[in-house]
Amino acid sequence: MPRKTKHEKDWKPGSDEKAPIFVRSDIDDYGLDVYEFRVLAHIARRDGYKPDVKGKGCFEKQKNIAEVCGMSHRKAQDALRVLYEIGIVEKEERQGTTNVYRLALPSKWKHPSSLNEIRKKKPKEQEINEFEQAVISTLLEPTL
Repeated sequence: MPRKTKHEKDWKPGSDEKAPIFVRSDIDDYGLDVYEFRVLAHIARRDGYKPDVKGKGCFEKQKNIAEVCGMSHRKAQDALRVLYEIGIVEKEERQGTTNVYRLALPSKWKHPSSLNEIRKKKPKEQEINEFEQAVISTLLEPTL
């Protein structure tokens, strides 16, 4: 999926006074896949993380996160779910509007060995839909 940026015409190179990017070794070695890593980078950019101050968070629509990160909406949802369940990202659910995602303190992260199990888990909506289908199938089965 080609990535579109809103600011292609206005883009200018950044300052040479700062390192272009810094990635902590514990994140780099954590085992995130490319989608999870990309979504995390986007949240980090939006959050403005400081350990002693709660950042404003990333409150973009999931659809917009997906577009900016160059992936499908479903891939972005999966990445957000994994990042949240592994504890790298905190989620503030808000009624009637978008969720807010913030970086969590590293002390709250689960061990990387949990990643594969979390990735295999189905989202709650999918579990509920499968349960509903099973109940409906049971109700519709002819009785003997």
